[in-house]
Amino acid sequence: MKSGKNLFSFGRYLQSIRLEKKISLEKVSEETRIAIGNLQLVEKEDLEALPAEVFVKGFLRAFAHAIGADGDEAVRLYQTRLNMEDELANAGSFSGRSSLKPWLDLVLSVVVLLCFMAVSLYGVSFFQNQVRMPETTETHVASENSKAALPQDKPISNTQKVSTTKPPEKWVLQITAIENTWVKLIIDNKDAKEYNFSSGEHLEVEASAGYNLLIGNAGGLELKLNGEPVPISGKIGEVVSIQLP
Repeated sequence: MKSGKNLFSFGRYLQSIRLEKKISLEKVSEETRIAIGNLQLVEKEDLEALPAEVFVKGFLRAFAHAIGADGDEAVRLYQTRLNMEDELANAGSFSGRSSLKPWLDLVLSVVVLLCFMAVSLYGVSFFQNQVRMPETTETHVASENSKAALPQDKPISNTQKVSTTKPPEKWVLQITAIENTWVKLIIDNKDAKEYNFSSGEHLEVEASAGYNLLIGNAGGLELKLNGEPVPISGKIGEVVSIQLP
C-alpha cells in the first residue's frame, strides 16, 4: 500500500522507478531531449521553479515513457499535488485574515483618535493666528505686493508628448526548422498544439495576444516575430520555453 506521504509525490514516483531500473538522468535526458536540470526539478518537485502546468505535464509524460512508467499516473499525482497546494494556500489565507481582524480594528481606532487630535490642534492654532496684531497682517500684505512687482519667470510647461504608438493588431510568428525538433505551441492562451519539425520545414501562425512555446531543441529552430528575428537562449538539444512578445 502506498503511504500518505507518497500519495501526492509525482517526483518520487518517477525517481523510484528510474532508480529501480538503474536508469541515469543522462540517459533520460538524451532520450527525451529534456535538460537534466528540468528532470531534477521534477524529481525534487520544485513547483516554483518548474515552468507552466501544460509544459510540466509534457515533461512528466516524456519522463515516464523513457523509464517505462505510467505517464497518466505521473500526471494524476502532479495534478493532485497542485490541488492540495491550492487548498492549503486558501486555508492559510482565511486563517490569516481571521487572526488579523482584531488588530486591524485596534489600528483603525488609533488612527481615528490621532486624526481627531490633529484636527483639534489645527483649530487651536488657526484661532491663535486670527487674533494676532493687525501689523503682522499688514506687513505680510506688503511683502506679497513686493513679490508681485518682481518679474515672474515664465511658467514651466509640464506637458509632455505622449507616444501614440500602438501595438500591432496581430503578431505573425514564422518558425523555420534547421534541425529535427518538436514544439508545443500555445496561441492566445488557448489549447496547446504539438508539432514535429524536420529540417527545412516552415510554419507561419498569427495571434492577437501572443505565444507560449516549449521547444525540444533550442538550436533547431529560427523564429521571426513580425519579421524581426527572435533569439533563442539555449544549447543544441536543450528544452527551452519562450513567451512572445
